[in-house]
Amino acid sequence: MSRHHAPICASSGKVRFREPKDIKRALRRADQDRSRARLNDVACSRREIESYSCSDCNGWHLTSQQARPVRLTPVARPILRTPGPAADAMRRMASATGFTVAAA
Repeated sequence: MSRHHAPICASSGKVRFREPKDIKRALRRADQDRSRARLNDVACSRREIESYSCSDCNGWHLTSQQARPVRLTPVARPILRTPGPAADAMRRMASATGFTVAAA
């Protein structure tokens, strides 16, 4: 017979929590169990430290795995080179003297 009142996810086999507040309560309880075990100098099997949403059951699950850092991929942007004030000054000097300026 099961000790919990929450349903089990069919795909992961883990306890399914309906709302994030239920997850917070379960994580707090796991932390209290670990603290109590440390104070009594006994082993504790509670390892849950994170939660995640399950797309299969539309619920939440607990995990003992650390959350993975999100890696953002940079967006490739074209480099636009606009002439600055020095280029404008060179063009003005070149046109005043009659020389031509070639683009690099």
